[in-house]
Formats: sequence, structure tokens, C-alpha cells
Amino acid sequence: MSQLNSLYVKIKIPKDNLEQFLQDKPVAATVDQNWTAWWDSRGMYDAEPLSEIHLYEKDINRDILEIFPNDATIGKDEQMEQGNEEWVFCVVFFSENYEEILPMLAWLKSIAPYMDAEGEGVALIYDFFWGSGVVMAHLVFTGQEVSFSFTEDISGLEPGLLAAANDTLQTAFDIISAQYGEAD
Repeated sequence: MSQLNSLYVKIKIPKDNLEQFLQDKPVAATVDQNWTAWWDSRGMYDAEPLSEIHLYEKDINRDILEIFPNDATIGKDEQMEQGNEEWVFCVVFFSENYEEILPMLAWLKSIAPYMDAEGEGVALIYDFFWGSGVVMAHLVFTGQEVSFSFTEDISGLEPGLLAAANDTLQTAFDIISAQYGEAD
């Protein structure tokens, strides 16, 4: 049985730009060489070629955040860090299915045009909780561009990035544990 991987996002973006993105309508993703190269690199058993990317059917981007309830069963957390204008979003128990993560990846990629020229960031879907080390997806944001990195295992991540992701997800998981009386 597959286990749910975690989503970690940290993007440097002005608060006003993020708010504008969240108020705008979701946009469809186009399958391009970066998408297909990433898809083909995943080594999925009997995978169909990537020809279409479904998007979340919501009126505005903010509604996509509401797909993931603010309850302790999935470990969702979102915050805008003041001062350095970094948006952090995570879901401890997100998905184990490649087709299921496509709408989220498309949505995240659509943030790039709202970033400043010096904006940067990362999005990871990886096995934080279960220990296999698998990285399902790794997006790198630079300026107003975003592309897949073909990282397959956490050993291929920069140690500081992995530590930041693990810390954020551990904090979200600790909230789950506290709600269920499992905290130390």
C-alpha cells in the first residue's frame, strides 16, 4: 500500500502579488517539454504519456487552498512570513499518486508570473513522514520562471532546503499530534 507524501512550498513573493494571484482565476497548464521530461523521469509502472493536465475546478485561486481543510487530519499550514515576504504552504499528508498531484503542480507553476524579478522559491512533494526518501516532484522558482528539477531522492536535495522543509512539516505534524494527545 502506498503512503501519502508531503507537500512543501516556500516562495518569495510580495504579499500584494500573492493576494492578486489568490483572487485571480486558475489558468490551464500547457503540456510542454519540461512537463513531459519530468513525467517521463518518474519511472512509473505502465504510465500513459502526459497529454493533458487537469486543473482544480474552482472560481478563484484562493478556493484551491480550501480544498485542503484546516483540520488536524492532513497537517495543512499556510503562512506569509513578514519582512522577507515568503509564502509557506504545506500539507503533511498530501498524495501518493502522480496523476493526482498534477493539478497542484500546475497551480503552483501558475504563481511564477506574479513573482518579482528577484523572486525565488521551491515546491516539493516528497516522503517526509514514512522514510522512503522518494521525491515525487521538485519545482524551482527563479524570477518569474518555474521549472521541474528531476530530483528523485531526498539525498539529491540541498541540505538546507531539506532541513527547512522537514522543520515546517514537523511543526505541522506536531499540531496533529497535539490535537490527538500524542505530543510529548
